[in-house]
Amino acid sequence: MKRMMLRLTGFIIVLVLLLGAVGWLGQHDKVNNGLYRTYYGENGVPNTHLAVYQDAADTYDVDWRLLAAVHRVETIFSHSSSMRSSVGAIGPFQFMPRTWLGWEYDTDDQKGDVPEDEVDLTDLALIEQYGGLGRDGNGDGKADPHSLVDSAHTAAYYLSEHGGKKTDSVTSVRNAIFEYNRSEQYVNDVMTYFENYESSVTFMPDERDTLSQRVAYYTIRYVEWFKSLG
Repeated sequence: MKRMMLRLTGFIIVLVLLLGAVGWLGQHDKVNNGLYRTYYGENGVPNTHLAVYQDAADTYDVDWRLLAAVHRVETIFSHSSSMRSSVGAIGPFQFMPRTWLGWEYDTDDQKGDVPEDEVDLTDLALIEQYGGLGRDGNGDGKADPHSLVDSAHTAAYYLSEHGGKKTDSVTSVRNAIFEYNRSEQYVNDVMTYFENYESSVTFMPDERDTLSQRVAYYTIRYVEWFKSLG
């Protein structure tokens, strides 16, 4: 009996340490993105994001599936507030801070980065003053590049302004995607997902068809719970 209790205690300690490690690692974007990639696969779209895509797309007359495709390619559907690329792009839809705030803002960095402790990127008055793209999608009086809603509205606005509306031709939509990120490979990647979503969309997390998706799903849920403790 004593040996069994020791084994059980040891198992519990290992489990707690393992879960703690998973929770800690899950706070890092590379790990989180790996989980999302495993979970969502090639055709899955988070059902919790659908209303956000649809509202932003309807506001600017673009196809919500195009918006979802851009989000998929940019950050694998992440809504992490700490998303920052190696070149300084931030948020779920990866905008350069100076693009969000406006290129009329004077800063030494010519690539588009703006230290967030230097200026309030969410200030609508400053965004208007400097000619930025940032949009207030949820009506809270600020345009936050780290907000899924605000960044989705901003992405939809940008695409619509560059020929990505529902009524525009495929060539025009491709051009709009190219303006979003000037890479032909990027355009091809977004169009691939867009076309996949047009033909068939699996809405997650309600559908977990494979073992790897189920494992990743429960791991993601645990990581989100772990983060909430802090």
